Amino acid sequence: MQWLRVTVDTTSECADIVSVILMEAGSEGVSVSDINDVKEVLRDKNSWDYADEELLKKNNGEVDVIGFFGKDFEIESLKHSLDVFRENSAFPTGSLSVRVDSVKDSDWANEWRKYYRPIERENVAIVPCWLKYGGNCDIKVFIDPGMAFGTGRHETTAMCVSLLQKIDLNSKIVLDIGCGSGILGISALKCGAKHCVMSDIDSNAIISARENSQLNGVSESAEFVCGNLNLSENRYDVVLANLTADILLRLFETLPDAVNSGGYVVISGLIHERADEVLQKYSEKFKLVERLCEGEWQAMLLNKE
Repeated sequence: MQWLRVTVDTTSECADIVSVILMEAGSEGVSVSDINDVKEVLRDKNSWDYADEELLKKNNGEVDVIGFFGKDFEIESLKHSLDVFRENSAFPTGSLSVRVDSVKDSDWANEWRKYYRPIERENVAIVPCWLKYGGNCDIKVFIDPGMAFGTGRHETTAMCVSLLQKIDLNSKIVLDIGCGSGILGISALKCGAKHCVMSDIDSNAIISARENSQLNGVSESAEFVCGNLNLSENRYDVVLANLTADILLRLFETLPDAVNSGGYVVISGLIHERADEVLQKYSEKFKLVERLCEGEWQAMLLNKE
């Protein structure tokens, strides 16, 4: 199958927002190629990485944000969204120029692999299955992202992994809404949860989550639901929801009743501008335990008293 690889030139400050624009336009995943990330690594005196200084000098400071779309995607709608963003952005956006080229399914996996690296959060490492992990985390979650999970910066997912480790997950029943490739649900199971329901409206995501659960030896403790989940049917000790502000606000109509008394909700995928709005609504039923901010994103751990 042919896909359209869409590359948008922007700045480090706006890379996360452009990523959101691509995802909302229908991208199957997003990766960010930022030379400033390389420079940050090189500034670390403990780093053994190096880069050609001439290459660094030639870079014009712009950041590539890359998304993948079906071959029939209307590129003009994306350009319109970028124009609106440029007009309203408080930060320099860069050119926001758009480049489009075609790739095959076989090229897709290799493209993601170029940008993927292990994510270490406290005692959990999220490791792409084709890499050998030599870090210090005791709990290793091996992931083959496929097409259901974006690469590059993973602040929203990483913050969720940090927050779920604040919970005593032993023998808990967990729900992972919008599970993608299953990172959060699998992490919860490997941290001691008894059972996890992984739900997503994307059938490719469910296939990926199932395969990754098998890869990590937790498939017998996992349940997979493709489509909109009826939250009125079951109760959970922990709900993981790495989504968007609008979806989280819609979920609030039914989500609180699906959480057991004393249970927890981890919400993420919140840009700074929408975080307080979501927190205000969720505070009607939950108490804020911890709030994390990284880059342009926020995540929260909430408790139902």
